[in-house]
Amino acid sequence: MPITSVPFTPYTGVIDPGSKRYQAAKAMIDQGKATKSETQEKYKAKLEELRALLRMLGKDTSVVDEMAKLYEGDDELAIRNIMGRLDEDGDPLNCYGVAGMDVTGKDPSAWQQIIEIPEAARQDMFDTALREYIRDRGMGSGDTDRTAVFTRYQLSVKKSDRLTGTWTLEQYERCYNRAFYSIVKEANPDWQPGQQFDSSILNGITREEVEHRIIQTGVGTLRLTSGNEINVRGHPKLCVNLRCGVE
Repeated sequence: MPITSVPFTPYTGVIDPGSKRYQAAKAMIDQGKATKSETQEKYKAKLEELRALLRMLGKDTSVVDEMAKLYEGDDELAIRNIMGRLDEDGDPLNCYGVAGMDVTGKDPSAWQQIIEIPEAARQDMFDTALREYIRDRGMGSGDTDRTAVFTRYQLSVKKSDRLTGTWTLEQYERCYNRAFYSIVKEANPDWQPGQQFDSSILNGITREEVEHRIIQTGVGTLRLTSGNEINVRGHPKLCVNLRCGVE
């Protein structure tokens, strides 16, 4: 099943003003106050106009005070809300509760690189990609477990490797899908993604065989080599030529 996002909850622990989490949250609050000061003054002016109108009509003006409180908010509550979205180092958590995945302000060349990925994570991605390729007839769909695969990997490695590692694992995923496409296309030259095919064609393919044909072609790119073959054990007579870059 596709992974679901982690419900947001405010930070409920003891607030330590010296902690990185608190300091990051406080900085966000202060920045927000600085940028909204002009808007706040306009809002207050509108509230005073409303207060004057209510007085003129002989109405209770306490609602204006309540509206002002809502706008100004409670600093501790606001800080707890933000702290709930940060890890202990003050780094943002994504919607799946993983820190280290924020690309804001980062140069893509700093994280779009190839690094070593544990075999277990590559196998997890291979198995998921193969299963979904067969199920979806070579077409992507919103019903996918790939986010769960990425999240399992991210939580298994140190935070500093998560962003670059996720990029690398996605490069492997693309190569796996390219291999599946080539095998099905070799068996059925007229086949197009989205059309039904005999899933037994892919029975014999293994991650190791595909990865033997993967090379790094740039700082941040993995591709299948051209002119190499994979023997698919489920079909002894079927030898697939992996065409690099063919769409």
